[in-house]
Amino acid sequence: MRLTSVWTSVVQVFSFLTFSSPEDGANDLSSQRPQVPIALEDAVHHPLSPPSSSHHHHHPIPPSSNNVNMDGDEVVPLYTGGKERSYMVNDHPVVGTPKSPQEGGPGGGLNCHYPDMQDWEPCYGPENRTCWLKHKYDGGKRIDIMTDYENEWEIPKGKVRKFYLEVSEQPISPDGATMEHGKVFNRTYPGPWLEACWGDWLEVTVKNNLRWNGTSVHWHGFRQFESFHMDGVNGITECPIAPGDTFTYRFRAMQYGSAWYHSHYSLQYGDGLLGPITIYGPSTSNFEENEAFKPLLLTDWNHRSVFEDWPLMLESGVAPSMTNILINGVGQFGSHTPDKYTLFLDDGKKHLLILINTAVDTTFVFSIDNHTLEVVEMDFVPIVPYNTTNLKIGIGQRYHVLVHGLQNPYEAERYGNYWMRVKPARKCSKFPYGPDEQMGIIRYNTSYQTMEGSAPDPMSEPPLYETTCADEPLEKLIPKIPWTVGNPANIDPNVDPTTLPPNKRYIFNVGLTMSGGPNTSTPYIPDDQAYARWDMHVAPFRINFSDPTLLSLSSLPSLVTQPHLDIVTLPTVDPNLDKWVWMVITAPDKVPSEGARIFFPAAHPIHLHGHDFAVLRQSSKNWYDDPDIGHVGEGKRWFTPDKLNCENELLDCENPTRRDVVLLPASGYVVVAFKADNPGAWILHCHIAFHASSGLAMQIIENKDLIPAIMEKDKPVIEDRCRKWREWHGEPRNLWDWQEPKHFQDDSGV
Repeated sequence: MRLTSVWTSVVQVFSFLTFSSPEDGANDLSSQRPQVPIALEDAVHHPLSPPSSSHHHHHPIPPSSNNVNMDGDEVVPLYTGGKERSYMVNDHPVVGTPKSPQEGGPGGGLNCHYPDMQDWEPCYGPENRTCWLKHKYDGGKRIDIMTDYENEWEIPKGKVRKFYLEVSEQPISPDGATMEHGKVFNRTYPGPWLEACWGDWLEVTVKNNLRWNGTSVHWHGFRQFESFHMDGVNGITECPIAPGDTFTYRFRAMQYGSAWYHSHYSLQYGDGLLGPITIYGPSTSNFEENEAFKPLLLTDWNHRSVFEDWPLMLESGVAPSMTNILINGVGQFGSHTPDKYTLFLDDGKKHLLILINTAVDTTFVFSIDNHTLEVVEMDFVPIVPYNTTNLKIGIGQRYHVLVHGLQNPYEAERYGNYWMRVKPARKCSKFPYGPDEQMGIIRYNTSYQTMEGSAPDPMSEPPLYETTCADEPLEKLIPKIPWTVGNPANIDPNVDPTTLPPNKRYIFNVGLTMSGGPNTSTPYIPDDQAYARWDMHVAPFRINFSDPTLLSLSSLPSLVTQPHLDIVTLPTVDPNLDKWVWMVITAPDKVPSEGARIFFPAAHPIHLHGHDFAVLRQSSKNWYDDPDIGHVGEGKRWFTPDKLNCENELLDCENPTRRDVVLLPASGYVVVAFKADNPGAWILHCHIAFHASSGLAMQIIENKDLIPAIMEKDKPVIEDRCRKWREWHGEPRNLWDWQEPKHFQDDSGV
């Protein structure tokens, strides 16, 4: 059969628009109140309302109004009007947020409006970035950097913010060369910057105008606490949005920081279907007024569609080479190229820079010549600040950093210009020739803003640093709010893990499996022969677009017997209790004793939905032959089931690094743990897009018995969406290969 995908001829656009707001253009309505710094140690954190005995049926109610105070007397402007300032309106707090004037658009940063919090006032500003709100009558009560953002009763109660996305198609030329099959938001790449505030509720309506394919939108890194059915993973939490159909995602921003939204339908995001999102909140270090830039999205890029590359990956078994690197959709290729991406800094000031890796196959190392980067947040987790000259960023990972402006920028470089460098990490990237690492420019002389490309290039030299394939060192990534990890609820110390049924396992080996082929009962397409596909559990992962897991839980005993669904069911526990799930994920370069699979030494950025996981150990040694933990044949391995607990000094249970993407080292392993406190169906997958499409994923069913009651209200809407998808998919004339409908899905679907 022909090993191609007609998806290559399809291009889509997410058109992202905000609903019009009566706040736009309005003026500030009161003067700024004084902001007095308070020592973190003096803060007392109290819930806004006492939680009920079972928080799984009672939640803070979102405000009924999107734009005005609850009494309707005064309208709060959407933006700060160019000057970062917080104030009170009718005894309601409004927190102003920083944004550099260079970013253009509506004046100033977003106003964070808390109409239901009359007893509170803002305390966030340049003098004190650690505080967000303080109680007007009890100065010891604060909502700040130490507030437990996983507790819905502790975080501020924001407002409803509504957005609209429309899916269409167009060619794009981010580096001067046209890629015909671009998939973008609002006819721009990357998509517009979504901005909301800590504690807000987001409602994002998506319409699919595609001719040949569905779509879904995932909100990367968002916990989706008891909104698991809004996670945006087709085949697990929902059916795809059918062409012509519309769906509204509703969820709350309990965390703060930055992330990205992207399609989770097959490989779509690799052609541009993504954009940045920031949830404004406190920071672990101060920076000056309005010294904050929009996120920098770092990505690898090709001049052909990822759907053209996908058949090449199946044939060769390895991800294709990339052509270029982009910063925020700007790169250089050939003679007709856009100008370098440029930012202007102020002498001696700290500037907030947000870095997000949105690549399909590349880990990056970011640096600015002669500048110090102060790292204050990663993956929605505020951390104890540390300084560095360079930063390793895996696919899906995010960092907030403060760039320290030079006191005398013309001393080290006579024109005051410095290179921003984005280097592919060695053995975590694949380029046929070295791409331009000088991806952007930092300038101090604002007169260059009007020189239209004639400003001099920097003459700065890069510092010396390692570009090996790795995460930032765990010992540097210290969460500001400490966690103490508990012993695993899913591991019986007296049971050999190799004897467990597949849905109860907790050790997962990443490898390749020859799967599919003629006269087999497997669902894999193409099926003219067996192909090597990545997997991490029973078999290469493959979902059914028309039958999502959440709507099939009544048949779970049958589902767990289907190898390609790769389901792990966690033990039922009370989410109010402090129970932990531990997992070991390995990338062995030697065949485990039970294996007939293919093991290839490669690193994988592993992403978990619905949770932050604590990284208890990360090693480049082989799990099955690590001298630090004992050899299999010696009978004295440290990590036998009875040693997988916090009594083992080789495992870090006291405030370990936590995040939602961790790099699994080539030939190595990671031991991770997460709280069993968020019922749902969650996917765990490699964020190399080609590996996920190949099948390197699995799904976790957490607290199955609690799921129906949580999604009861929204279930009819999800079922109706699936009905529309099945109707569309059931008409052969809608399919790109109407004579062979089974060819429609030729990858895992995610």
